[in-house]
Amino acid sequence: MVVMQSAGKKIFGLFRLFGEAFGDFKWAVAAFALLSFLSSVLEGIGINAVIPLFSFLNNGAGGTDIISRMIGKFFNFFYLPFTLQYLVLFIVVVFVIKAIVFFAASFIAAKTTSEFARRKRSLLFSQTLFADWPYLTKHKLGYLDQILTTYINNSSALFSYVSSLIIVAANLLIYIVLAVNISATVAFAAFFLALASFYVFRPLFRKNAAASSEMSAIFKDVAHFINESILGIKTIKSIEAKDKIAERADNYFDRLKELDIRITLASILTSALIQPLALFFIMAALLYFYMSDQGLNMASFAVIVYAINKIFTQAQQGQSFFHSVISYEPYLRGLMHYENEIRGRKEKDLGERDFNFRDRLEFNNVHFTYGASYGPVLNGINFFIKKGEMAGLIGPSGVGKTTIVDLILRLLEPQRGAITLDGVDIYNLKLKEWRTRVGYVSQDIFLMNDTVENNIKFYGENVTDDDMIEAARMANIFDFIESLPEKFKTFVGERGIQLSVGQRQRIALARVLARHPEILLLDEATSSLDNESEILIQKSIEGLRGKITVLAIAHRLSTVKASDKLIALDAGKIIEEGSPAMLLKNEDSYFFKTYNLRA
Repeated sequence: MVVMQSAGKKIFGLFRLFGEAFGDFKWAVAAFALLSFLSSVLEGIGINAVIPLFSFLNNGAGGTDIISRMIGKFFNFFYLPFTLQYLVLFIVVVFVIKAIVFFAASFIAAKTTSEFARRKRSLLFSQTLFADWPYLTKHKLGYLDQILTTYINNSSALFSYVSSLIIVAANLLIYIVLAVNISATVAFAAFFLALASFYVFRPLFRKNAAASSEMSAIFKDVAHFINESILGIKTIKSIEAKDKIAERADNYFDRLKELDIRITLASILTSALIQPLALFFIMAALLYFYMSDQGLNMASFAVIVYAINKIFTQAQQGQSFFHSVISYEPYLRGLMHYENEIRGRKEKDLGERDFNFRDRLEFNNVHFTYGASYGPVLNGINFFIKKGEMAGLIGPSGVGKTTIVDLILRLLEPQRGAITLDGVDIYNLKLKEWRTRVGYVSQDIFLMNDTVENNIKFYGENVTDDDMIEAARMANIFDFIESLPEKFKTFVGERGIQLSVGQRQRIALARVLARHPEILLLDEATSSLDNESEILIQKSIEGLRGKITVLAIAHRLSTVKASDKLIALDAGKIIEEGSPAMLLKNEDSYFFKTYNLRA
């Protein structure tokens, strides 16, 4: 009883999951189920029509079983002669209609599967792009890739297997009816034996489910590991860690192989055992008919043997498809978990006011923490930047400088206090407009494997060729681009590998400047540059003075020495603020000590 309840809960849970995932396609599923059932009914009628067909061939008057009599009544209803010729034509028409119905059902299943995959990919990719920053930073590299490829592919395959199970169930029902039409005793015995085989193989189903869940988890780890390794391939080569990395990869691949073999063997074993079971039952049925002397004619006997064989064949296919459903169920469950989770993580966009910058960007008593276990990152920050000013943000690592940039970008939200633009809380401004007016260049340079032109324009519909050229000049990269073989049409390689770090950084700066931002955030934009590249970036930044409001984070103090003001941060608080010249006059200032130490 407990076992039956457990199995019932499992099946109910699977149906509920399936309904949640494919709820938008309920009419397609209903149409598919109806057409599948109709296809099975037509096949059953066509096969049973063999009985009166053989009877006519033996100079009889047609079969005496229920279905044969119904076929005879069908002919009489349409005033058709119940003869051999018309019966052959009837069988041909039935199977032709059956083929058309089966094709229609298969087309609905294929279209539903493809549309499901397209919708889920579009929905989840879009929702990921619109998700809040803290949520995105918690996921491993390659996780979304697995969701959009492996998980959706396998979830689509799950629909195909469930569709196949529906067909199997319809066929099984019709073949049981077909067998009952001839011998109820043998038909029900075959049905219960086939049903019992499902119970016998339940331990295999459970092991298959556990192996499939583990495999789905490993696939995510493998995707993360491969992406991480490819991104760090230069480091891996330079420190000769290739063997260890390959060894770790082999551990993943070996485990995937073991799980794949286990799942495949479970499916093969059930199929292999069903076949001799079917043969044994057919022999037993033959013996039963012989000893009971029921007087079956050859046609009836052939039909019931065919039906019994089909019952066990359908049971075999059903078990195989059920194994596949169990194998792919973890992927659909993981897919729906991600969808339900990310649905509630859309970044806030409640602002309704337009961007209007005339005076200052200001932090008013801003507090922020990444969680109770981390402690405060920003603890009552107060400062402002006047329009057109260039401000430098300095301080040791880990004191909250990048957090300030993320707050301005509205990737994070302060727990207390407010960030205002001309007295208006920036969260009351339209998010899309805010981000089009605020430019951001980080030390982590992002370039596509595309042309220089497409990297600067970067899906900016309003970025013209003139904007691109002017931005390249402002970023001091125009002359270099013009020296390239294809100029702006030159491909930069994966992550810009064909270019130097300084060249990549200046292209990234040009990409931002081409959008005409009013506020520019530079997060360690010169930290990994050589002196010459740093000087070029500095010239670019200084050329923006008075045109764009700039906030630059820098450990290289030479980058911010020409700023209008410096803001020094430590332990989540501002420890000093003023012009570089003023702070250098104060021997106790952080800037004075750091500047002279590095000098």
